[in-house]
Amino acid sequence: MLISVPQILLEFAAVGLIFATMAFAAQAGAALLLSDRSLPAASLRPSIAVLLPAHDEEQTIEATLIRIKEELSPADRLLVVADNCVDRTRTLATRAGAEVVIRNDPNLRGKGFALAAGLRHLAATPPDVVVFIDADCRVGSGGVGLLAQACAASNAPVQCLNLMIADPDSHAPPPHLAEFAWRIKNDLRPNGYARLGLPCQLLGTGMALPWRLIDPGMFATGHLTEDLFVGLELAMKGFSPRFFREASVTSYFPESQGSRDRQKQRWMHGHFALIYSHAPRLIHQAWRRRDFGLLALAADLAVPPLGVLACANMALLLMSLAWMAAVGARAPLVFATLASALFASSLVAAWCVCGRDLIGLKEVKLLPRHIITVMGSALNAARGHKVPWIRTDRV
Repeated sequence: MLISVPQILLEFAAVGLIFATMAFAAQAGAALLLSDRSLPAASLRPSIAVLLPAHDEEQTIEATLIRIKEELSPADRLLVVADNCVDRTRTLATRAGAEVVIRNDPNLRGKGFALAAGLRHLAATPPDVVVFIDADCRVGSGGVGLLAQACAASNAPVQCLNLMIADPDSHAPPPHLAEFAWRIKNDLRPNGYARLGLPCQLLGTGMALPWRLIDPGMFATGHLTEDLFVGLELAMKGFSPRFFREASVTSYFPESQGSRDRQKQRWMHGHFALIYSHAPRLIHQAWRRRDFGLLALAADLAVPPLGVLACANMALLLMSLAWMAAVGARAPLVFATLASALFASSLVAAWCVCGRDLIGLKEVKLLPRHIITVMGSALNAARGHKVPWIRTDRV
């Protein structure tokens, strides 16, 4: 029994790793090999409300609102929630022609609470579709209307392409590894699932929801990744989000490495919390309802950041080798080898699809440092270290 229990644990860990890695492999393979599968758009333009949560966003808010307002009709609404602001966000938003809701509650901080306040304000005269945009994002030309029409046609949550890039005016070295990881997470993976006819996760900005699906209380949870949380909750109610690559939003990485690390840590801790709370529920619902889309979402949710996934594969491979040398059991090594091979081939496919212009020999040399940073955040999460919501510094 003393020998079999560690072996069972190793095999269980290997199977879980294969589950997550198979999702990544399917997404990368589909993005590389299959053709686009676009969502239909409604023939009639729905009424739209664009909702922007803003916490001390005076640097970017006015330019963002002016660009969005150019795409809206007179019947549409543009709403900013000035959340616990101490700068000129409210003044600049009003000057740009937006409605403004003032929210001051330092005990309930976070983007989700701001979104809930904005949705309650809209409830008096609700639109057909609500489009959620972050205050520091640049919306692609025509993106708001296209996203809303796709949402109206599918009658379900829709997520557009959400990219983060290096600021061309920054004097700091461009974070190419982080940008490659972002492309994989927010473009290649949802696009691969879309080509397979499968749902995606919501990503917080560049997402649209039909009004009939909106419940402000679903947002006011204080969760570190309220976007993922809302998307998973809606999926379990039968309304899985869909990916719409024809529209896009773009933002810049934070200027300093410290800000990028804090942002990454917050996302990672929220992601791990959702794996623990929602992955088993998704699998149970998928089995009960015979819904392969929910199972695909569970597998996608189980995919950790690439650095963590790489380290997990290497660690499991080494432990399985040691276990085989100690007791001669080969099954854990077979599972671990399969997971590592899947991960390596998927990473190569991802580089072919969206990394050739970013990743060269110079970036490969920086990989160990990047992985150490990611693993530091993962270990903090594993130790139960709590990360509060903190606004990311803007450029």
